[in-house]
Amino acid sequence: MSTATVALPFGLQAWIDQHVPQSLGSVGNKEIFKGSDFIFQIIKGPNARNEYHIDPWDEIFYQLQGDMFLSYIDGEGQHQQVCIGEGEVFLLPKRVPHSPQRPAGSIGLVIERPRTPEELDAVVWFCEQCGHLLHEVEYWREDTARGLKEIIRDFNTNEVLRTCIQCGAKLPDPSRA
Repeated sequence: MSTATVALPFGLQAWIDQHVPQSLGSVGNKEIFKGSDFIFQIIKGPNARNEYHIDPWDEIFYQLQGDMFLSYIDGEGQHQQVCIGEGEVFLLPKRVPHSPQRPAGSIGLVIERPRTPEELDAVVWFCEQCGHLLHEVEYWREDTARGLKEIIRDFNTNEVLRTCIQCGAKLPDPSRA
């Protein structure tokens, strides 16, 4: 028999209005059920990102308000983009590099699995001119957004990392756009 406390249902929109009144920036996930067997998070646009996230598990995207665009790299190494419209749901398979782009006013729900210390996430950056891999960082995702913000900041402030050794192009810092 379980001894867990069962919480009462609540209105998701009221929760969003109270806890996510505005965008939280380039990486602004707000987790709803801390300590659950799921990462159930709200993300509000706009954001400005150029990194691709690689999750060791599937991710479910449900777009509550407005549209969002998910750039990803397919199995052939080609850059693709899918629009997830308001009211639509999308399953992203594990280990697919992806970069969520959220316009102002958009609100999405993303469901993921928590990671064990052995399960690493990664972020990668690619040259916009020739597609060459610029940099990759693996990390343990103990907290949904903390840690990732520092990794992204460290990359964006380092011109050497942002400069392609293959063609010489420099990846712009999206936080300065």
